[in-house]
Amino acid sequence: MTNASPNRSARGGLYVTVGLLLAIWMVGLTVIASTVIPDLYWFSYYSIGYQLGFVRRGLAGQLVNMFPAQEYFSVLRLVRWVPTGFYAAGLMVLGWAVAVRSGSSERRLMMALLVPVLPFGFTFALFSARPDLIGAFALIIFATILRFTSDGRAVAVASATYGLLTALVAFTHEATPFLFGLGAILALTVLGRDLRGNLLRLCCVLAIAPGLLASSIIALFGRRGISTELCEIIPHGAVNWPASGHPTVGQILGGFRFDVDYHDWICRNIVPLYDQSFSDALRYVANIGPLLLGAATAIGVLLFVASLLAISHVSGVPLGRFWRIARTRTTWIVFGAALFLPIFMTGVDWIRWWVTASLDVGVVFLLFASSQSEARMVPTRQARLVFIAGTTLLALFPIGILPGFGAPVPM
Repeated sequence: MTNASPNRSARGGLYVTVGLLLAIWMVGLTVIASTVIPDLYWFSYYSIGYQLGFVRRGLAGQLVNMFPAQEYFSVLRLVRWVPTGFYAAGLMVLGWAVAVRSGSSERRLMMALLVPVLPFGFTFALFSARPDLIGAFALIIFATILRFTSDGRAVAVASATYGLLTALVAFTHEATPFLFGLGAILALTVLGRDLRGNLLRLCCVLAIAPGLLASSIIALFGRRGISTELCEIIPHGAVNWPASGHPTVGQILGGFRFDVDYHDWICRNIVPLYDQSFSDALRYVANIGPLLLGAATAIGVLLFVASLLAISHVSGVPLGRFWRIARTRTTWIVFGAALFLPIFMTGVDWIRWWVTASLDVGVVFLLFASSQSEARMVPTRQARLVFIAGTTLLALFPIGILPGFGAPVPM
């Protein structure tokens, strides 16, 4: 057993205070994201549909095209929040699964309160609001089901459902199956510990294969060389993008608005990427250079390690135990990790890829830790100090929202 706990009412006051401060923090960030941070970049994920045939990410744009043309920008402003809403809901489910469904304990409450401030937490939902976050939501739900389900047939159905959902999301962001494949495999191998042999292989295939097939179809059959034609179908309209106005620090701090024509901006910065081949993407990443890519890697690894250590210290569950279980299925884990390679090779957001990897591992580790005996024990004084310090630092310095270094800012 651990050291004797302090007065229960004092502990209750501590967690009520932390919960209130986190609520204020999240509300404040939401206000900033919805009023100060411009939405123009997020609009670009929903502006290209299938009017000219099958193109990558066309499903999201096709959904927007279902609405009247005069409502185009209003719909974009609404749709921009859909991935954020899904992912925030997923984080709430994760917190509930850890602190409530797993059974009440002080350590589990600490773990749930830690979730919003982790690098893949609430700030990631707000400031990395790409369609692939819906795939992250699917992963959280899938892993939560595995945490509380041991029936092989139910796990197979959940695996197939997850696989079909990620395949669907791939048509809004083709990297989705690659980004969350590691998390799905870890969930099956660590949380689905009773899965063996053919059943485990079947569930892994059901969870991974549909998404990879969808991404392959997009890569092979998505139309290229039609950027000029795509531009012709994008409407004109004034949208706020302060970066194009070259604001001073004072203007940024005081609130600065600079309207650009959306048609001109997206045709200049985004649509040409639809003509990009795989080799073009490789060269684009290589042109960033080893120094900036190395810096992004260092920060990404730091965030990855910090996430897992924070969970381990707060829960009291050794990270080594988690890895020992994962290593019993080494081939599958290596395959899941290898899915990140084409993402790193063709995308410049290297910090974002590491944060997504920490999401894959961190979600499964949180659910695993909530099932361990240590999660029921009274935390040590050191664990409480780590929780308070870690929560404070992660909330004050959410550097996980940085996508990477070196890519030019769209002007």
